[in-house]
Amino acid sequence: MAAIIASIGDFCVRRRWLVLGLWLVVLVLAAGGAAAFAKPLSSELTVSGLQSTRTLDQVEREFGAGGDGGKVVFAAPAGTKLTAADRAAVNTLARSLAAVPGVRSTAAPALSPDGRIGYLTVGLTGTPASAATTDGIAAAMTRARTAGLDVEASSDLARPVPSSSSSEIGILIALAILLVTFGSLVAAGLSLVTAILGLGISIEVIHAATALVSLTSIAPTLAILLGLAVGIDYSLFLLNRHRQQLLAGAPDVRASIVLATRTAGSAVFFAALTVIIALAGLAVVRVGFLTQMGLSAAVAVLIAMLVALTLTPALLGLAGMRVLGRRTRRRLAAGTLAPPRPHARRWAGFIVRHRTVAVILSLLVLGALAVPVLSMRLDLPDDGNSPATATDHKAYDLIAEGFGPGANGPLLVLAQYPAAPTPAGEAALVTRLGAIAGVAAVLPSGVRGNDVLLTVVPGSGPSAAATTTLVQDLRRPALVPGVTLLVTGQTAVAIDISAHLLHALPLYLGLVAAFAFLLLLVVCRSVLIPLKATISFLLSLGAALGCTVAVYQFGRLGDVFGVGTAGPLLSFLPTIVIGVLFGLSMDYEVFLVSGMHEEHRRGGPAEQAVVAGYAHGAKVVTAAALIMVGVFGSGVFSGDTVTAPMAFALAAGVLVDAFLVRLVLVPAVMSLFGRAAWWMPRRLGRVVPSIDLEGTGIASGSTELTRVT
Repeated sequence: MAAIIASIGDFCVRRRWLVLGLWLVVLVLAAGGAAAFAKPLSSELTVSGLQSTRTLDQVEREFGAGGDGGKVVFAAPAGTKLTAADRAAVNTLARSLAAVPGVRSTAAPALSPDGRIGYLTVGLTGTPASAATTDGIAAAMTRARTAGLDVEASSDLARPVPSSSSSEIGILIALAILLVTFGSLVAAGLSLVTAILGLGISIEVIHAATALVSLTSIAPTLAILLGLAVGIDYSLFLLNRHRQQLLAGAPDVRASIVLATRTAGSAVFFAALTVIIALAGLAVVRVGFLTQMGLSAAVAVLIAMLVALTLTPALLGLAGMRVLGRRTRRRLAAGTLAPPRPHARRWAGFIVRHRTVAVILSLLVLGALAVPVLSMRLDLPDDGNSPATATDHKAYDLIAEGFGPGANGPLLVLAQYPAAPTPAGEAALVTRLGAIAGVAAVLPSGVRGNDVLLTVVPGSGPSAAATTTLVQDLRRPALVPGVTLLVTGQTAVAIDISAHLLHALPLYLGLVAAFAFLLLLVVCRSVLIPLKATISFLLSLGAALGCTVAVYQFGRLGDVFGVGTAGPLLSFLPTIVIGVLFGLSMDYEVFLVSGMHEEHRRGGPAEQAVVAGYAHGAKVVTAAALIMVGVFGSGVFSGDTVTAPMAFALAAGVLVDAFLVRLVLVPAVMSLFGRAAWWMPRRLGRVVPSIDLEGTGIASGSTELTRVT
């Protein structure tokens, strides 16, 4: 594999203008395809096969309930009631809403018991609402506000709130880190150019794919975050290796680029393949929107890898020696370049000398960070999770104030009788359900043949644990003798999706952990290193999720990170974090351990191999991790309820994994293992294939550098 990647690098250096032109053509074609064929993204997050989703489809067929739409909430000023003039303004609002294109129906207004708050249920012809529909609804609401009413809308009817541009912030952070790392604007800009080009192609390809398949609106979210981060990192690995060789006196720029592509490029290929497999593995959870997120992100990583292995060598060929700073080039030419400062070597030596203490302290910190995971709760986001200034959050709060928290997430109960029910039987059913703990109200909503539809309003909000308990109570067998009760509605669907994902989580985590062990068994040809890497990955995962639970569920430091309302985590967040963090942690693990393995193969003492290998890879791992944290961290303040917690979890995971696990725990444990770290039983060694991951089979760097002319 290393030889094939090297030949690709050689071709790209020789035909650099052709390679650059081809990638620009690909970008134009992808953008043109997206503009010509892309279709709107769907806002629905559903899982086929669940009882609640099947029942919801049945309810919509029989009763026309539970369809597309939302609420426009109106209220008199605090401390007052709706006046006759206010009611006239509400009627005008209802007529204005009914006239908006895309609005199917507007129900009669519902008023709160205190007479201050009410809402209009607005049905739509389809979801998501078009821009013309949301603009028309916003205009009608503005006119009603001029009449003195407070008017807000749920998220289905409101204009999408543009999130802050986290990508631009992440790019600026990455540029600053690259400038500090390399001291060269050319080197820093080169990594950014390749990453931005790859990200642009990825996003356009994903949107163009909507011509063939329907995608949810959250599908590109992870692709944007991950595509930018790995695009910078993959180019960084090649650039760093090339610069090291030039600083070491490589006589030929082209030969150095080819060697960097052969060595670091092989590591990039392996790292990208690992992330792609982990993301594609999300399909085993059998959740449509989660599979879409995983495959979209996998496409972004694949394109980032292809760009790094082809465009980076081409741009390095164009840059020549300018990848080094001007002062560095002068000193290198004059032979007065000072050797690099051994900060990493000194730190590694310190960790090795105090390895037992380092291991114990690392485990204690990781354990403390992971404790909140024991209290983790999962749910899908609702309007209550939006920023407090958003209209949908204000509408959510007004409904909770006027009608109780359960009015934001009513349940639909489909009662199936063996024969047509009598009015007395219907009344008895309403009384029976109303007596269940946690039920605030039961409203008859229609009868079709043997089926009776009831709206059950919980006494708690959609994300409350009490609501989950109520759904379980309503589903108890023989709750009403002779009647089958099926519970649905958006709240019940969200609860079922969360339960499904939680149930599938151990399977996915087990598959990822097993894959990690087998992968490193092949790469490192060792038993202890894969075991250590798998356990350390689980520790990093626990710490990342623990920090996320503490901030987004418990609300600790919520104001600092812009958390609107603390509550359960996104139901798909742990699964996404497992897939992404696995790929990134294996990337850092291999980059560090491969350097240690190379030193070990030269016959040096075990501790010396740990220190030397650490010093070789610590700088680039640190820079790559800081860039990842910067890119992911910028998404924390995007204002998006899906992006923000996911970005926080990934940033926390990379921060812990790179700086606590890989740069402290790994060298400490490796020095404790000693030479036993590279032990493998003979029988196992015969069946495990050998992979020369970083091209260490090359006899010598100088020989390879003079081979390409």
